Amino acid sequence: MNLKQLLYFPLWYFKIRFLKKQIPLQTVIFITNECNYNCKHCCIDKTSACSMSYEEIKKHLEYSYNHGSRFVDFEGGEGGRGKYRGKYKGSGDYEYKTINDLCTIARSIGFYSATVTTNASYDFSYFNADHVFVSIDGIKTHDIIRGEGAFERLKENIAKFPYPKRVSANMVINQINRDEIEAVLEFVQKSPYINGISFNFYNPVNGETALCVNDRKAIIKTILNYKKRGYKILNSERGLKYLISPDFKKDCWITNFITLDGKCYSGCPDKTYCNICGLGMSGEMRALYDFNLQTILAGLKLRNN
Repeated sequence: MNLKQLLYFPLWYFKIRFLKKQIPLQTVIFITNECNYNCKHCCIDKTSACSMSYEEIKKHLEYSYNHGSRFVDFEGGEGGRGKYRGKYKGSGDYEYKTINDLCTIARSIGFYSATVTTNASYDFSYFNADHVFVSIDGIKTHDIIRGEGAFERLKENIAKFPYPKRVSANMVINQINRDEIEAVLEFVQKSPYINGISFNFYNPVNGETALCVNDRKAIIKTILNYKKRGYKILNSERGLKYLISPDFKKDCWITNFITLDGKCYSGCPDKTYCNICGLGMSGEMRALYDFNLQTILAGLKLRNN
């Protein structure tokens, strides 16, 4: 980030903390529900496959930027392989855009970075995203959750990406993979292709709580011990500690979410389970509002890779 971009943050913080304005800093856009996997913990409704059009995405980007957001994450489904309908070319044919076009238009609008979340089931080395988040669900349990051969494909494809500092992993902790957290940490630590890993806990989907873990405190203690030993954990200490008792005051308006149906939410679209939220970013947003220095520096480092 350049100096002008860095100077945006103290002004933003002054407005949200002292003028009590709820101004988003980050945007998450769910651009498609199409995906080649059917993960056991997924919350995306894939009943009818659809994707946003390029013009819809551009409109949402402009709206979010004008409301203060400066970072955007494109999510799915599996957004990286999607084709997003652009201009009509005639004879019933349209021009189609790719994920790279979305990242490019986001930066041209003014976003400081555009990131993409992927399941890494295919070669994503062509991505021009500023950062790529790869979903990891364990070593052995990755295949149990995502399908046979998924972990081998992930390993092959992260090795092809030319900028390893721009690749981070994300793990959703649930009853299936809870015993593989340490194995995943060892894998990420040894991998030259992964910048670090962030952790979330499974949130109930449609009232289904069977995958929820009930001893977060012990799990977070384990993660914090690894963090103190220098393992590449992206969650801040403060953010992780918030998740132990997730009924803390939320400041999730720091991220605005845009769902596939075009609706824009200030904060999480589903507040049904807010009091037991396991999303790591909810803890990080609260820590950011608290002006926790570790959280701020970790965020800046991640965005500058």
